[in-house]
Amino acid sequence: MNTIQTLQRASSTMTVGATPNLNQSIDVCKVRNIHTDLEKNGHSQLRRTLDAYGIDDNRNTLSHLNQDKYNVFVKKDKSGTLELSHGAYISKVGVDEYGAFRWLNPRGLKKYQTNDLAQVTLSMENLKQLQATYKDENTTEFLVNLLRGDSAESLDNVYTSLYKKQPDVFHYSGSLNQGNGFLIYPNIPYMSETYTNGHHKDLADRREGVQLTAWAVHPALPLSLIQEITDDHPIGKPSVTQGEELNQRKAESKWTVKSLTSILDLEPKDLKMLEKLKSDIIGHLSDTYGVSAEKDNVDLFFHFPVAPSTATLHLHIWVNKGDHPLNESRAFGLNEVIEHLRNDENINSLILSRNEGLFTLPKKDALHLIKGMPGSYAPTIEVREKFSLPITGR
Repeated sequence: MNTIQTLQRASSTMTVGATPNLNQSIDVCKVRNIHTDLEKNGHSQLRRTLDAYGIDDNRNTLSHLNQDKYNVFVKKDKSGTLELSHGAYISKVGVDEYGAFRWLNPRGLKKYQTNDLAQVTLSMENLKQLQATYKDENTTEFLVNLLRGDSAESLDNVYTSLYKKQPDVFHYSGSLNQGNGFLIYPNIPYMSETYTNGHHKDLADRREGVQLTAWAVHPALPLSLIQEITDDHPIGKPSVTQGEELNQRKAESKWTVKSLTSILDLEPKDLKMLEKLKSDIIGHLSDTYGVSAEKDNVDLFFHFPVAPSTATLHLHIWVNKGDHPLNESRAFGLNEVIEHLRNDENINSLILSRNEGLFTLPKKDALHLIKGMPGSYAPTIEVREKFSLPITGR
């Protein structure tokens, strides 16, 4: 067996600048970073130096790390089975600072980390039909129940368990010119007891972050809660002749005030309303949750398409929260919408410019089956991978 001279530690601990022992011969089979053609390899000296310190030359392996758009940590049990009930920690390349991770809660992770997907390619005609479908819907039921406040025969659970305990987590962004206002409050299915126990001031620094929604409130809706929040009548109580109207198309006709069902109803003339909403949200986040627009990651976005059951315009408000690529694919940022409308553009062109009108949707939500949708089809494997987090395991 041939032998070569190699660098070797003089002792178990070598100080910087110490001279290694060059006199020991070892079997070439035991060299850690052996290369089949050392003479042609320009890094052979570096490889032998690494050997002297007992370091594996894994530069080639390391160079392939962090190539994914998302870096994800999830909990697994001892057998390697994923435990999605613990959520996931996500760092998005180009968005989050190196080494910074945000938490995606289990509900969102389980909903969007799926291969049961459908794709649709929307057209202008589809958007027109979807707008009509949404207009025919009643205002979202749980919002109406909450808006009845203490005037309801059977008090709403959110009203009694959240508003009455912690009223400052509710905020009303008043209307302009007797139009639509917005009720801002925690996104109930995703909230923890932190919102009701008075410990919400530091939510932005906790794992769960802040998750709110801002719901459009048409003047034809019950307004008891709004009046309780504001102590006045900012958008007027429905008159006896007009009455309360929950159907959004009928409310629009009776009140000559546009019903906001989705982003399809937004126009350039709504710019001031959206700018005011944004300003009020930033103020509420700062006053109530201690959020800093400069320090914290604040995401304000609309979904499209939306389910008919929630077809009342609502804005999602997230602070320091992780997201899933499938959810992001149908999220339209508030700033994005404002800038588009500021250029006097129709909202439809913004929607259809998103991946040329091609939307990938979770089948569980049945969004692909809404009246007005085109025929759907199964996405390719490449598309499924694109809209999944890089999680491996059983």
